[in-house]
Amino acid sequence: MLKRNYAFRAAGLAAVSGVLVLATANPSSAATNRTASCSTTGAKGYSTTAWTGDPYQEQSVTLGVTDTSADGHHVRVRYLTQQQSGATRYWQWHSNTDGNGTSKTWYTSAKSDYGIWGFGVEIARFEGDTLLNSCVDWG
Repeated sequence: MLKRNYAFRAAGLAAVSGVLVLATANPSSAATNRTASCSTTGAKGYSTTAWTGDPYQEQSVTLGVTDTSADGHHVRVRYLTQQQSGATRYWQWHSNTDGNGTSKTWYTSAKSDYGIWGFGVEIARFEGDTLLNSCVDWG
């Protein structure tokens, strides 16, 4: 009788002598940072996702935006996620109204019943609630 030993370390699985063993680990230790960033007239920013590898698990997210122009307009950043179907979810805007040369950072998280299959950022310049210009990048 031939015995086979297989190790599936990347998936956290091991099959030893025909027995399947599931090895569990702290999900945060397996997270890898994925960053999206862009700049547009008057604004630049980024999002960083601590990607756990599981699209249905809560993802830690950092958002940042900088006002780069003394033009009297404020800047915003928002997180973008993509569902498995390809549909984009646009998360809430975060505003920096402190003026030219200032930056703001937000630490948040995202989770979707549809899963998070892609992630990105939108950076924009606004006059009141009117979007003047923006850019998008996917991580």
